[in-house]
Amino acid sequence: MNQMIGDRPILLEPNFQDSDDFSLSQMVDLIADTFGIHIKPQYQDTLKKNLLTRISALGLCSLNDYYQFLVTTNQLIPSGTEWQELISLLTVTETYFFRDQGQMSLLKNQLLPELIERKRELSLTQCNTANREFYRPTLRLWSAGCSTGEEAYSLAILVKELLPDNQIWDILILATDINQPAIALAQQGIYSEWSFRTTTPEIKSRYFRSHKKGWKIDPAIRAMVTFKPGNLMQDNYPAYASSIHDFDLIICRNVFIYFDFKAIAQIIDKFYCSLTPGGFLLAGHTELHGQKTELFQIKHFPQSAVYQRHSSLNEQNKVLNTITPAAKFESRETEISYPPLPSLGTGFEVSGDTQKTLLDAAKESLIKEAYADVIQIAKQLIALAPQHFQAYCLMAEAYANFGDYSQANQACQQALDISPLAIEPYHLLAQIAEDQGDHNSAKLFLKRIIYLAPNSVNAHLELGSIYEREGNEKQAQKIWRSLLEILQNLPQEQAIDSNNQQTNAELKAYVLKQLN
Repeated sequence: MNQMIGDRPILLEPNFQDSDDFSLSQMVDLIADTFGIHIKPQYQDTLKKNLLTRISALGLCSLNDYYQFLVTTNQLIPSGTEWQELISLLTVTETYFFRDQGQMSLLKNQLLPELIERKRELSLTQCNTANREFYRPTLRLWSAGCSTGEEAYSLAILVKELLPDNQIWDILILATDINQPAIALAQQGIYSEWSFRTTTPEIKSRYFRSHKKGWKIDPAIRAMVTFKPGNLMQDNYPAYASSIHDFDLIICRNVFIYFDFKAIAQIIDKFYCSLTPGGFLLAGHTELHGQKTELFQIKHFPQSAVYQRHSSLNEQNKVLNTITPAAKFESRETEISYPPLPSLGTGFEVSGDTQKTLLDAAKESLIKEAYADVIQIAKQLIALAPQHFQAYCLMAEAYANFGDYSQANQACQQALDISPLAIEPYHLLAQIAEDQGDHNSAKLFLKRIIYLAPNSVNAHLELGSIYEREGNEKQAQKIWRSLLEILQNLPQEQAIDSNNQQTNAELKAYVLKQLN
């Protein structure tokens, strides 16, 4: 809106008044109706600030103006230009290869081998009567909400590893996301070092090539994945015209956290209909809590719950919830079930050997990704020694791997109550905050680590990467310079730590590239 001072017009800056509250409420409803994304009250101030950037960019004056602009006829289609600008403000594209090692292990060792064997056997029962040849076996996988493509390419790598003869198969790995700029990045297949933080050096060297901007996916793996824009809320599927049907596996992780309860229910119904009989749905830990999942058979593994479409109509009427022998964890459909803690009689003395045995067992279970066992053993250990710092740390890590961030945060705080100067809980708190898209909290925790341990390589690396992703080049460069000084004083061929096998020399080269 323009006003005059003398004979000179001035442009008033956009601002939010109390009268804009109604317009903000309209925007929240419009976002929910269009994308299914639920903006919680505590995040609506942040939404206001983000919308201000778009209002300024478009030369508009108020929230109401922006709302009216979006709902005009030419902008109503969610694929429109401004809708794409808006979706980029609403979603977090942070991800990395082989994210959630537990679920990736489950895919590699259980789900994909089972599907491959089943589909191979099925192909041998289907013969083309025209030429008397068997049909090629098929495998159909969908990464729903694929962001910048790391999950979809991780799937392709697993398939390549498990199926050396993949050329004789008909394989579809479909990857969709509502964020079209993210899809464009995925199609380029070029990634920074940060995307490989849980990738083994062997996989990285086998399937990626050095590139001036980082690392580029092998063309053969790139060709295995089909990227398409997609709106899980508004799109109709199954959809045979767009190949969204009869999937053996649908992966939709860290996506439902954006949606309201009703939208999740609608999407999982469509997912069910898009699965082939016996197909699997793998969601983020606890993301389907409270949803009606009776149509699925829920399988429980130590690493995750998996939702399977029944292989026949008769089986849908059978009792659901067949649990595999490995674990009792029930993905928050119910509480975690543990055997009773050992009874401690009066005068019972806790020996150091008993504590060490339990601690070693918890660590071993963590390595095996048997997270329910870790929690059980840690609780037993805490019952014996209430101030056991490591028990709380192990419990926190197990809860985090289950995706139960509330319990993980609580266990971290209990560990810090015991040892306020320890950095281990802060590392996990920073990781949880980052996974939830809370970069401000992640930065705060990482700064505390650096205060307590000024030479922490990982804390500097993670903090610098966050600043870089935020576009804060000045702060990123400051952190990279500090990290370079630390690395220059470390043995160059030594691995950064047990969780990151990259050498100090390799990381130094990466930091130097960031500084140039």
